[in-house]
Amino acid sequence: MRFPSRLLCANMWVAGFAWLAYFVVITLVTVGIAVWGDLDESVWEKAVQLTRWYALFAGVALVTEFLPLFIAHGQSRRQFGFQAAVTLAIFAPFLSVLLVISFLLESVLYGVTGWTWALDHAHLFTAPTQVPLIFVEYTVMFLAWLVTGAFVSAAFYRWQGGGLLAVPVGIVMILFAQSTIGDKMPLPFITFKLGFDLQESVGLALTAGLATFAVGLGLTWLIIRDVPLRNNV
Repeated sequence: MRFPSRLLCANMWVAGFAWLAYFVVITLVTVGIAVWGDLDESVWEKAVQLTRWYALFAGVALVTEFLPLFIAHGQSRRQFGFQAAVTLAIFAPFLSVLLVISFLLESVLYGVTGWTWALDHAHLFTAPTQVPLIFVEYTVMFLAWLVTGAFVSAAFYRWQGGGLLAVPVGIVMILFAQSTIGDKMPLPFITFKLGFDLQESVGLALTAGLATFAVGLGLTWLIIRDVPLRNNV
């Protein structure tokens, strides 16, 4: 199968249309807050929370949906593993580019209307025009969430209920990567946030992102390299 593979193209195609719809919704929400409330910070900073869950379930689908399909059509597990790794490695920065565009367009809207743009918590970037920093931050985030989705879903696919043992490992991987970009995970109804006490920096974020990605890929491969296909009939 020629590169880019159908696996990568399918994910990019769906993500592109999902982003367009999401961008329209967030823009309408932004205008609504400005008209009927007080708009004094970036709405896209909050909207990012849903995009990382999208990345998680994209990683899940990679194993639960595409692995059986590709193997059933003659691909070896090694071939699928390689294409899945390439897909995740390219799909993460692709999603990050979509967020870069989102912040840039948001800054244009805020600038034209005179609304106040600000961030609620620490990031690698401090302004919506700091494209390289925004790109690095969200690439690291998406790498962690994508590979965690693939790893945890691989564990559930192979061991079903036993996959629960992979969940804490996945959570640690995400928290580690998130902590390097100043984004700790909030707990419902509690002011305390989960995460590691790490200094957010570009170098540390890139190191953590690549390390998390490598560990996640390695663990996923150990699970799927000889996994039997499940009979869903």
